[in-house]
Amino acid sequence: MKRFLNIGYWIVLLFYSYLLINTVFFARDARRSINLIPFDMIAEQGFTLNVYGNILMFVPLGLYFANFMKQFHFWKVLGVIIGTSLSIEVLQYILKRGASDIDDLLLNTVGGLIGIVIYLVFKAIFKSKERVHVAISILSIVVGIPVILLIIILFVYNYKVNN
Repeated sequence: MKRFLNIGYWIVLLFYSYLLINTVFFARDARRSINLIPFDMIAEQGFTLNVYGNILMFVPLGLYFANFMKQFHFWKVLGVIIGTSLSIEVLQYILKRGASDIDDLLLNTVGGLIGIVIYLVFKAIFKSKERVHVAISILSIVVGIPVILLIIILFVYNYKVNN
């Protein structure tokens, strides 16, 4: 059982990494823009799929980064999340892959914080690092496998429709 959980955990983590990289770099128009005014995009567009997507895409990052640390340190995990999000925004600008937006940085950080909170809840419930890892593995599989299957189905469907 432990082996199955570990394999499932890594499959979902690798797929999540692929999905994150693909979404922030390859599924973007070749354009370059920058917004440094906080909440400007949110005020202009409201709470759209973009807002929720930015939050949701970083929840697993907070959870996984917290889980990877040998000794959990809130500020270190938060710093890695902010650094990752900032790196993505800077690279998007340099590589001309979409809009670099302060709101994305803020929303990504909120998503990462939600992931940290989930980790802390698991830590409070399950106590030991090993049990927390098992709980995160189960959560990864329960959420990740259906997402992977849905994306594969959508990919196959789009391929058939376009060819």
